[in-house]
Parts: sequence; C-alpha cells; structure tokens
Amino acid sequence: MQTVRDRFQRWLFEQALPFWASTGCDGTLSHPAMRGAQESLTLAGVPALPPFKRVRVQARQLFVFSWASLQGWKQAEACAAGIFDFLLKARTPDGGWVCRLTPEGSVLDATADLYDLAFVVFALAWYGRLDKSGHAVALARETLCWIQAHMGAPTGGFFNTLPKKDAPRQQNPHMHLLEAVLALYETTRDTADLAMAHDLYALFSTRFQDAETGILGEFFTENWQPATGEAGNWVEPGHHFEWVWLLHEYTRWSGVQTAHQSQRLYAFALQHGVNVHTAFAYDGIGRDGTVLKASSRLWVQGEALRGVLTVNPQDTADHLAARMADTLLTRYFTGCPEGTWLDQLDAAGQPAVTAIPTSSLYHIVTAFDALDQAASRL
Repeated sequence: MQTVRDRFQRWLFEQALPFWASTGCDGTLSHPAMRGAQESLTLAGVPALPPFKRVRVQARQLFVFSWASLQGWKQAEACAAGIFDFLLKARTPDGGWVCRLTPEGSVLDATADLYDLAFVVFALAWYGRLDKSGHAVALARETLCWIQAHMGAPTGGFFNTLPKKDAPRQQNPHMHLLEAVLALYETTRDTADLAMAHDLYALFSTRFQDAETGILGEFFTENWQPATGEAGNWVEPGHHFEWVWLLHEYTRWSGVQTAHQSQRLYAFALQHGVNVHTAFAYDGIGRDGTVLKASSRLWVQGEALRGVLTVNPQDTADHLAARMADTLLTRYFTGCPEGTWLDQLDAAGQPAVTAIPTSSLYHIVTAFDALDQAASRL
C-alpha cells in the first residue's frame, strides 16, 4: 500500500494541484486576486466557461486548497484566499447563500440548496484552520443557524431547497451536512458545534438506514418513508461507503458507538456494489442487490476506497484498498490531460465522459487523505 500511496501523492502534488491552481482557477499563481475556481473543463483540459458558477464547486475547491495548504503545499493558500473572496459574493444579507453565480460573481440563482449550504459550511470549517481572524468559523456558525431557522422541516431534517420545498426528501444533503458539522467541530473543538451532528445521526438511525436490511435509502416521502417506485428502490454503493467513513468520524468525535450500523452498510456495499474482478464500484444498485447502473463514476471509487480503509486500515481485505487506489491511478487519471481525470467509465470499463468536472477533486483529495493516513500507520 505504501507504493501506491507514493504514486498517488506524486500525481496529486506534482500534477493535479499545480494544474488546478493555474488552469483550474480564473487567475494565476502570480496574481492571487482570483475570481474563483473554474466550473469545469473540456476534454482537452481547457476551461469550458459555462455561463454560471455553482456555489458547491467553489466550496469544494476552497476545501481542496485549504487542505493542500495545511499539507504544506505553499501555492495553495493564495488559491484558497481567492476562492474564499469569490464565494462571499454568494452570501445573502440575511446570512444565507445562493446556489449559482455568474462567472463575474453576480447572483444568477438565489435558491437556497441544502447540498450547497452543507459544502459552504464544510469549506468554511476547513478554511477556518488557515484564517486566524475567525471570520470563516463565524460564517460557518451563522450558516448553520440560518439552516436551522429557515430550512427545518416539521417531520425532521431539512428541506432540500427554498423557496420551493420540493419532494422527494433526500439523505444525501443531510449526509454532507453531518460531514460539515464534524469538520467544524474538529476545527473549533467547541462542543456547541457538535450539537447538530447528534440530530443528523438520529435521522440516519431512524429514517435513512432500513432497520431490517441495514440498507441506506436515497429518496423518501415528506414523512421520511421510502419513496415509491424506482426512486425508493435506488441504492448507491458510493454513499454506503461514504457513510461508513462518516459514522467512524462521528464515533471518533462523539463517543457514540456506530460500528454495527457501519458494518451493515459496508457488508451490503461490498457484496453487491463492487465488481470483484475489476474492483470497480457500481454507480447504482437496487435494494435486492441487483445492479441497476453498471457504470462507475470516479467519486464512487474514491468513497469506496475511503470506506474500505475505514474498515480495514491495514488493507487486509485481499489488498482491496491497494487495488482500488491503483485503479484510480491507472484507469481514471490516465488517457486525459495531465493532472485531470476521466469522470466515469461505462459498464465495459471504457470512458463515458463529455467534460472534466472540477467537483471531483474533492473526492480525490479525501480518498488520498484516507490512503495517506492508513499508509502512515503501517
């Protein structure tokens, strides 16, 4: 595992981060007054320049460069500062955040989206480890207060979006909100910042994870019952693995034991959601384990790696973690411009892509971080 970790580190710090700090940002390293991160690239590795910037992408890149700076990569801090300044353009006067800006930073879509807000809090929590003024942490706390005041649903949890309180309800934004709250607590070590985590964990325990099967649902009715039809049957192995890591983090910071719930998620995802011959994790399966979408997004592979390393930090599961990490390097990080990636492979393992989404770098960094920590313990 040490060998594949070293290869991953070289690719990330020598190819990917320099590329995304230059081509992947609106400015240059010599001119840090950047207007934000690129939304996406063409397959040729040049900015696609769509007429919008999603707040979730800006937040993810703020996390990436905050993390890289904390790892000692000196160029990252200027990138993080520039993206932070651009991200502030999305903040509303009452303390919320819009979901889309123009490339110049004007409001394009003022919808409040829980998924975006979760990543804003997550990014601010990480940037708060660089920002000694306390501004980023204060904004993260204010955003959580705004979510509680404006997006809380009578049946528990939060609405997906405002002003439209749309259905079906979804577990995914709540999962990332828990990730954000835990990141904020890790930054501040203030027990008040952990309060929402307990409520989100309770929602997972009573609504998201099926008590009989241990399977994680994705879509629900207004009253948190499984959605009808295809949506109710849809299961994502990537989110199962993501929750495995997340429950471990919640236990680490709260002391609440979650091993039984985590193991049930892991066992189902590993048995039904991973091709044992290729080590690819599938994009979607049914509640009975039937493969519904045999393609394999990059983010799913990153979360599978992180989940496997959480359960088997010594990589004892038939060296599955090393195989998954090698798959990222040899199948997803090749056949594309240096420092970029193929975002999806089809059922036959062939590229099925039309763009290079910036948002994937968040998953790549979190996967490497898990691999790096596991390798350091060997």
